[in-house]
Amino acid sequence: MTGEEFRDAILALIDAHPALSPSKAGHAKHALRFVTTSGQPLAIEPDRQSFQNLWVRADGVNARRLSDIESRLYDHTTFEESKPNHNLFGEAAFKDADLICFKVVTIWEAVRVIAEVAGMGDRR
Repeated sequence: MTGEEFRDAILALIDAHPALSPSKAGHAKHALRFVTTSGQPLAIEPDRQSFQNLWVRADGVNARRLSDIESRLYDHTTFEESKPNHNLFGEAAFKDADLICFKVVTIWEAVRVIAEVAGMGDRR
């Protein structure tokens, strides 16, 4: 699977998830932003090739369940030094919150992050 196909597969998962929709703030050039029905944000950096970065609020996931996926925590008090993707901040739910960037390299990792943020997609 090429990097473009991998990105498109993840975007198809996000598009098909009943609890996720594009952010009302819209997408940015370097961050496609989505929000769950409960207000949790999720973003993907569409320019990546050999992996995809999935961005979430740290308080929106149980990071222990995803601890085997490479990730980096960004403390909101040090954004000036750590410099997370500034394109995220057009979505209000990403502002003033600690963020985790998951570096996913398989579809299964992406499914797990998406499910952790947005649930399993039950339509009950």
